[in-house]
Amino acid sequence: MSTQFEETRHQISTGPGVKISHIDYTPQQYRSVKSESPPCLALCVFLEGSGESILADRSRINFAPDQALLFASPSSSCSETNLPGHQRLRAIEIHFTAQTLEQIRGMQIQPMLQRLAANASLRPAGTDSFLYQFPASAAIRAIAEQIFRQRTPEGVQQLFLHSKALELLSLMVEALLSILSTPQGTDKPALQKRDHKKLDRARECLLARLDHNWSLAELAHASNLNERKLKEGFKALFGNSVHAYLQEKRMQAAAHLLSCTELSITEVVMQTGYANPSHFSKLFRRHFGMSPREFTQLKTST
Repeated sequence: MSTQFEETRHQISTGPGVKISHIDYTPQQYRSVKSESPPCLALCVFLEGSGESILADRSRINFAPDQALLFASPSSSCSETNLPGHQRLRAIEIHFTAQTLEQIRGMQIQPMLQRLAANASLRPAGTDSFLYQFPASAAIRAIAEQIFRQRTPEGVQQLFLHSKALELLSLMVEALLSILSTPQGTDKPALQKRDHKKLDRARECLLARLDHNWSLAELAHASNLNERKLKEGFKALFGNSVHAYLQEKRMQAAAHLLSCTELSITEVVMQTGYANPSHFSKLFRRHFGMSPREFTQLKTST
């Protein structure tokens, strides 16, 4: 899947065959962007923003925050991405070229990729291509954020990003194989279209008030769902429980505030809904691999 916006796209090569693109783009009006990808295996994790992509076979997919895509094609392919105006798109895109795929040939991941290819329902660039779209787990989103916000010293930047790219690929393949292994109808609740809209409303409520300590009952009432449908549907649609999703978004908001404002750590703790600074620091370190103070020190040193 290609979402390459030349205006703001920052690309890093971590060595032969692996290219990472940081996408951070806010069009001032509706924008349609055409792009072309060489033969590759590619993944994309959307962190912020939504839109629509028209694939090579003219099929359409809608993307939104906290979704992941895994795409493979043995030949060049093209796509067209439509973006609404005045909405920030933030994503990580990683291309593994034929050279890298040759390197992993014979490894255990190769038959896994073959299984994904055999079971794919979307083949936008011919019979040998495949595309999967699925909710990004907390682990996938955390690594994508680490790549997006990476602050490693220049001398080890390539090694850090290369290892994270491979880690992200392995997590996504593992997640997809788990989905394929789940018998249809056993663990996933059936979601009707009207439930999708209500669950979107629940997510919007969380994002609008990250500092609020939402209870399931309160959120269910705000989104006009019963608690069971909220719990099961939220995890099925967004890949995480309500509590874990809220915590993930709070951590992302905290990192943004520490990076882009002059707020103190205590003020950030309060604005992201945490009452205990020590608990906040433990969660932040678990999520980003460093304490909030270390994170702010990196900002002042760059």
